[in-house]
Order: sequence, then C-alpha cells, then structure tokens
Amino acid sequence: MSDPKLDETAVFLVNVLKQLLYAFDRLDAIADSAVDGSPVKAFYLNSIYNYVALLFLLDGDKGKPMAGSAYPALQKHGLGVLLESMRELLAEPLGATTFGEVIRIFRNSAYVHPTYSRDDVKRVYKAVDMGLPENQTRWQGLLHRLYDEVTDLAVTIARSTGRPLSDFGITPG
Repeated sequence: MSDPKLDETAVFLVNVLKQLLYAFDRLDAIADSAVDGSPVKAFYLNSIYNYVALLFLLDGDKGKPMAGSAYPALQKHGLGVLLESMRELLAEPLGATTFGEVIRIFRNSAYVHPTYSRDDVKRVYKAVDMGLPENQTRWQGLLHRLYDEVTDLAVTIARSTGRPLSDFGITPG
C-alpha cells in the first residue's frame, strides 16, 4: 500500500514538473517560427526560468542542501536525494558563474524584479557573455539537459509512490 501523504506530494510536484515541461515543449514547437526576442519566445523562456527558480533555486540560504520548493517537499518523505543530479546540473559552470545562477539572474532581472532598463541585461552579461557562440552553444546544451532531467525527475517521483505512471498522466515512451 502506498503512503497517502507521499502520493499527495507526488501528485502536486509531478503536476508542477509537467507544467515546466509544457513550457519547454511549447518553446520547442515555436522555435523555428518565432523571432528571437519575440514576446512568445520570451513568455516561454520566462516560464521556464520562473519554474526552475521556484523548484530548485530560491530560498537557498536556509541551511538546506538544495534551494527551492522541491527539496523540502521530497525530503519530508526521505526522497531529497532524487534531486542530486538536478543540483549537479544547476551547478555546471557557465562563464564566471553557474547555469543555475544565470537562470536565477534572468528570472530576477528580466521577469520578476526588472528595472526596465539596460541594467537588467548588463547584470546577466556580467555573469556570462551570452553573445559569445561558445556560451550560446553551452546554454542550449544545458537547457536540453535540464529538459531531460525534469522529465526523469517527474517519472522517478511518480514511481516512488508505487502507483502506475498513468495515475500521474505519464505515458511511458
């Protein structure tokens, strides 16, 4: 018999992860038809940044091994270890900082706490020059890895309940 409290946590967390994956899927679907910097691309990128920050990056100074809302939700069921590969991915170097920190800076400067000035862009470029082709390539690769990591995490959390993946709207494929 599965743990009802774990089931509840898993349903909510998997649903949020699926929303994040939806933003990735929509961005991929419009990637060739929408202009870089267009509102539609910005909308899906900002959604991705916001979800990643919420789940894995914010409120990290409270003595937890990992920031974000996913860690305490999983840790109360002894499953915090499921986030280790996500923590490692977000700690990947990018420019003079990390992949996760760039996402946090993008989210905070351009989406949540903007000044609506060039200072927002300067804050991002101070951490990593996204105009350099090697940084753009690395960024794209890290975003693809993030998508894969989120997909795997959703499945792993769902499986941790012992319930069928179909209970979570996940079709193995």
